[in-house]
Amino acid sequence: MTIHWWNTDKLVERLVTDSLSESESLRYAMVAAALYTQAMYWATWFGGYQSWLLLYEFAAVTAVALIGVSECFKANDGSLGSDFLKRLAVLGVPVGIKVMLASIVLGQVLYFGFPYVVTPTTFRDPVFVYQLASFVFGMAFMAAFYWRIAFHLRRIVRMKRSNLAFKRDALKRAP
Repeated sequence: MTIHWWNTDKLVERLVTDSLSESESLRYAMVAAALYTQAMYWATWFGGYQSWLLLYEFAAVTAVALIGVSECFKANDGSLGSDFLKRLAVLGVPVGIKVMLASIVLGQVLYFGFPYVVTPTTFRDPVFVYQLASFVFGMAFMAAFYWRIAFHLRRIVRMKRSNLAFKRDALKRAP
């Protein structure tokens, strides 16, 4: 039950021998989610946008990602499940594409529509309101990503169980 933080060779050995448990897979997925999120915010921070709100957003989005990975693990039947990392990675592609496209469309609507709705007459500080809206969008899209993956993981588990039940019934009926 060791996470190999640096020793890739040891991790490769464990993957070759299939000695990585589903619970350990969860830990790797959570660390990976935190690293991916950190990389995105690190680039933004050093790209010139530095504010406390960005740090809060990073913390909130990281928390959503960690909770999301945990919920996906539970949806995959927890420690009793199988292929967690594979399923998470594979489902992450189409779900990620859909979430990305939705974020682009809604982001453009927010960007271009915002000045018509939020003006200095309707809000004292429109820039801050825009930053808050971006903050909420970041968390919402991260939550939507993991929610949809968990939904599909539950479907996989249900379908596998019903398939096993079907096979057991067929074996009982066989002469």
